[in-house]
Amino acid sequence: MPDLKNIESIYLALGFVVPGMIITYVRAQFLTGRIRTMSENVLAYIVLTVLYYGIAAPFVEYVLTFREPGRPKIFAWLGLIIIAPAFVGLVLGILGQNEFFRRCLQFCRINPIHATPSAWDYTFAKIRGDQFIMVTLSDGATVSGIFGRHSFASSDPAERDLLIQELYDEEGGSWTKRTEQTAILIPAKEIKHVQIWT
Repeated sequence: MPDLKNIESIYLALGFVVPGMIITYVRAQFLTGRIRTMSENVLAYIVLTVLYYGIAAPFVEYVLTFREPGRPKIFAWLGLIIIAPAFVGLVLGILGQNEFFRRCLQFCRINPIHATPSAWDYTFAKIRGDQFIMVTLSDGATVSGIFGRHSFASSDPAERDLLIQELYDEEGGSWTKRTEQTAILIPAKEIKHVQIWT
């Protein structure tokens, strides 16, 4: 027969780690940058979970009123530990993507460190719609085209490659679409610098 103390310890650990982990994971889907490993983030998960439980205290108190086992108790705990943290992560991700908290702090004359780890990530995360882009390659040649919803800029710091969805020839400010080639993948080692027309 399993030791109840160990099972209770597992439940306690899950209750204080899982909500913070879910909030962090869902939020990270809206922001660029590296997601730390579980071992690096355990303390952050616990702190985030404690803050979450502090805000969700009335719901926690309600869930604790379920004494009898059954579906209502299971759904209440699932809502408290998985669904509500996912919703909180979604809201934090959307607010973070729109820099809501950063703008609030800057309004109060506080300049926080930016959450986006690099100018590359910041620039390509901000592109909305189709933008003309020109990439200067390491050999001095240029590739011009449209960076839009079918394009891609890697957020992996080790491999900053680009996929440009449509190629154009640019001459003296005039852009002409190429007909023979529709997209190009440019590896990071070939990119010298990037110009974007906004």
